[in-house]
Amino acid sequence: MRARSFLALQAIVLTTAMGPVLAQADVRAGAKEDIYLLRSIREPQTADAAWCHPDRIGFEPFPTDAERFFSFWSVQSRAEDGRVIEAQAGRVAELRGCFGPTAEPARQNFYAEIRLGPLLVQGRGECLALALDFPEQGLFPVRCQLVLREAGPYVGGLLTTNTLTSKAPFGAVTEPPGYAQASIATIRLWKAKP
Repeated sequence: MRARSFLALQAIVLTTAMGPVLAQADVRAGAKEDIYLLRSIREPQTADAAWCHPDRIGFEPFPTDAERFFSFWSVQSRAEDGRVIEAQAGRVAELRGCFGPTAEPARQNFYAEIRLGPLLVQGRGECLALALDFPEQGLFPVRCQLVLREAGPYVGGLLTTNTLTSKAPFGAVTEPPGYAQASIATIRLWKAKP
C-alpha cells in the first residue's frame, strides 16, 4: 500500500513538473476518466465586448464585468491526509468565462471555455453565492459548477469549485489576507468508450 502511495505521489510530482500537458490524473490501468485538482486566480485582462454574446453563452450576460479570465494552477498535497501544502505550484491552464443574472440574486449563469494543454473544453452551468462576510467581513464563499461538453477524447465532464472571493478583485491575495483566492476546482473528464 505504501509503495502504491509513493508511486501515485511520484506521478503527481511528474505531472506538475510537466506543466500544461494532458497527463493521466488517475494512474490506474483502464481508468475511464482524468481528474484535475486546480486553483484558479482571477487575472486582469481587457475584455472583448462581443465575446459574451448570448448566441455563444446561452444567456444574457451582465451589462458590465460579464467576461472574466482565470489562470489555473496545480496544487500539491500531503499524501497522508490530502491537506494542500502548495496552492500555486505551476500554471497549467486558463479559463475565460461569462457571467449573467438569474431571477435569484444569489445565483448567476456561468459559461466558460477552459484551455488545458492542447485541449479546449466548453461548459455551461451556474454559480451560487453561499454567504456574505463569511468567514470574516469582506469575504464571500461561492460554489460554481459547469457541465462540460464533448472535447477531444472525452464525452464530457464536470467542473465544480469551492470559491472564496474578497474585496481584492484580482490576484491570489485576499482582502482581508490569509485565504486562497479565488477557487479550488475539480475537473473530471470522462473518456469516450473505445
